[in-house]
Amino acid sequence: MPTYTFHQLDVFTTKPLAGNPLAVFPDADGLDPATMQALAREMNLSETTFVTPSPIATKRVRFFTPTAEIPLAGHPTIGTWWLLGELGLLAGAPPDGTVTVTQETGRAVLPVDVTFRAGTPREVVMTQARPEFGPVVDDVAALDAALGGDGATVAGGPRPQVVSTALPQMMIPIQSRPALRALPSGGAGAELSALLRRYGTDCAMCYAPVESVSGGDLTVACRMFAPGLGIPEDPATGSAAGALGAFLVRHAIVPIEHGAVSIQVQQGHEIDRPSRIRVEIEGTPRDITRVRVGGSAVRVITGEVSL
Repeated sequence: MPTYTFHQLDVFTTKPLAGNPLAVFPDADGLDPATMQALAREMNLSETTFVTPSPIATKRVRFFTPTAEIPLAGHPTIGTWWLLGELGLLAGAPPDGTVTVTQETGRAVLPVDVTFRAGTPREVVMTQARPEFGPVVDDVAALDAALGGDGATVAGGPRPQVVSTALPQMMIPIQSRPALRALPSGGAGAELSALLRRYGTDCAMCYAPVESVSGGDLTVACRMFAPGLGIPEDPATGSAAGALGAFLVRHAIVPIEHGAVSIQVQQGHEIDRPSRIRVEIEGTPRDITRVRVGGSAVRVITGEVSL
């Protein structure tokens, strides 16, 4: 009877039982896609990853929700490579410094930087695909209602738009932090899901006005709803954070000076799983050349599955 070790991590946090949970099978060679899907359903987390050898990258990483395989995801990338670093499975990793690895995904072969201090991971930063800007929402009132807003919850501009740096997700400006906090998890459920699918997405990334905190860092509070995927509210969404950073730069909400800007995304507070995501955008508002998303993780569970 073959057994496979798995680990569960909380991602985009340094504290257990915060951030976004993830299951990782670090040695999934021999598992077929149907079994991977069944295991993801068994884990019942927003994503489970399976690591296998790759002829074109350091490793191949496959991403599964409980219902489907997806090409790429943010917090699963951060958590997977954090775990591989923690387990000592990254050849050439320095005790102090950064090693660059590559992951074969369903979207592309993309680089990931893993930074170590005293032999343990301290941060993982993924490079996402260059942003693609999709449809703009025409009927903002209908979107406001689908979110469970009060008719003035969605801000006046810029107009909500679908953006992708990994998966298409709708960026939605909310008028204030209290208005963001007041939204029900999952919005209006099926109504929101149906509206999002008309625009080719399942995900609504709602954000409050950008704030400048001590030291001049830019911070933006967010909530991400995906009721059509069975996720009323996601505590930390790396792919949506990257897309949001690109959206903010494209619309000059965040100024990009000397070709780069760093933004801290705060998410998950409303569901008691606070998360912090670091987003780096390079280029210009009309030509964004690189999107990077980074953070930390903590391992909380290790177990075995017998098949």
